Amino acid sequence: MQDRYAGDVGDFGKFGLLRNIAGTGLKIGINWYRSYKPEEHKKGDGKYIGYLYDKSFLGCDDELLESLRSVVESDRSIAALEGENLIPNARYYSEILKPGNDSIFSRDLWFEKSQEVLADSDIIFCDPDNGLLVKSVSLNSSKSDKYITEKELLSYYGMGKSVIFYNHRSREKEAVYLRRFVPLMEGHELRNAKWKALKFARGSVRDYFFILQPPHVNPLEAVISDMMKSNWNKHFSIMDVRKIAG
Repeated sequence: MQDRYAGDVGDFGKFGLLRNIAGTGLKIGINWYRSYKPEEHKKGDGKYIGYLYDKSFLGCDDELLESLRSVVESDRSIAALEGENLIPNARYYSEILKPGNDSIFSRDLWFEKSQEVLADSDIIFCDPDNGLLVKSVSLNSSKSDKYITEKELLSYYGMGKSVIFYNHRSREKEAVYLRRFVPLMEGHELRNAKWKALKFARGSVRDYFFILQPPHVNPLEAVISDMMKSNWNKHFSIMDVRKIAG
């Protein structure tokens, strides 16, 4: 996540999802996987704000819509999103994650601090720019700050937390794209986990993968079911995770 993306249509989806989950009483922690590269701020990304004036988004969460409008019209930043108090009792971790080619930065220490800050959460939402680390990018790469690693996901789950992570859909065929998640799903560390997945196809395709602790399965299934019966079903759709493993 980068400041320049704050308030775009992706935020409407992710905060809408998390606000619905917060209604269950489960405590949410967010690791923004915050990345900052001055040269990237010259690019045109982060302009997906047309949803603010699109009637198809009304009736999902109008309070959220107005809060994000305020962010877009004033200060597009992660700090501004946090300041809107969009999720009751949420904890945030916004320390900048630097890329692996930064020799004086320790990703391990950065992650350990996130575990301390988010320790009281039931569910940890991870928001890297791109998603799960791909084979073509090493941890020593200048692009590694855009990804979450399997080790980090497993560490959060090992703390007894359910994990939801963002993954930007690639241009590969869906079956090929989804194949990358199979090793993680089939690992013994997650043998008791229940997987769910939602697709948010606005602006670009954004996927949200849920790795759920057993006690959180029923509440989260109820949240997803209720969202699919509401105006949110115009924007979210359920992905069949059985097809991923199959």
